[in-house]
Amino acid sequence: MRKTTRLLSIFIWLIFCGLGTGKVFSQEKVISWEEARDHIGQSVVVEGGIVRTFNSGRACFLNFHPDYQHHLSLVILAPDFPEFPPEPEKYYLNKKVRARGRILLYQGRPEIILDSPAQIILLDELTQQEKQTLVSIPGQESKTNLQADPRTAKEISWEEAADYYGQVVWVRGKVVAANNTGKVCFLNFHRNWKRYFTVVIFASDFGRFPEPPEKLYLNREIRVYGLVRDYQGKPEIIVESPEQIEIIQ
Repeated sequence: MRKTTRLLSIFIWLIFCGLGTGKVFSQEKVISWEEARDHIGQSVVVEGGIVRTFNSGRACFLNFHPDYQHHLSLVILAPDFPEFPPEPEKYYLNKKVRARGRILLYQGRPEIILDSPAQIILLDELTQQEKQTLVSIPGQESKTNLQADPRTAKEISWEEAADYYGQVVWVRGKVVAANNTGKVCFLNFHRNWKRYFTVVIFASDFGRFPEPPEKLYLNREIRVYGLVRDYQGKPEIIVESPEQIEIIQ
């Protein structure tokens, strides 16, 4: 009974804070998340759609762009998890939000630390157009849409992946090792996975595959379609659906 009463109190408090914050937010100047780099060090209110999330256990990241290494993220640190709705990585995914906080640079990318749910409010669900966010290619004005016909993309071997950072391509090779941590599945093309190309599938997308990815693709030659990005000095592609992976017979 005591636990139920406490949860109810928190729920009522969150509603109160959300409504009150929304009123205050509406009276402040709001900027788009794309403008974050122009306001480093400033306290602002940003607005946009959360198109990707990830919970590492130590922090939850709410991202406004699939290429999160170059664009604004909202960060909730583990000690503050109890203050937010359960599984914030699911609660805020595919939602349009407005958030208040100071924009700081972390490893070259802008972020806002959220230590209270009063700093963020939900506006509405993302539109279909927003869900199909274009992926910017760093250093270029043009944009490549992952929804476009993949038949026009270049095919490369997994050994060449590091030469194609920021480009959308097909990467071909044999999966020689696979590991599922429960939160993320890694498909590796070399035993030394810390140095070489890896395919990454987050737990939120596991249900889209007919079998666990670590079993479906292990010891199979495949080709993978997506944006090659640099993560801690090695190339990887994040896969969100089985349509991005073809098994080569």
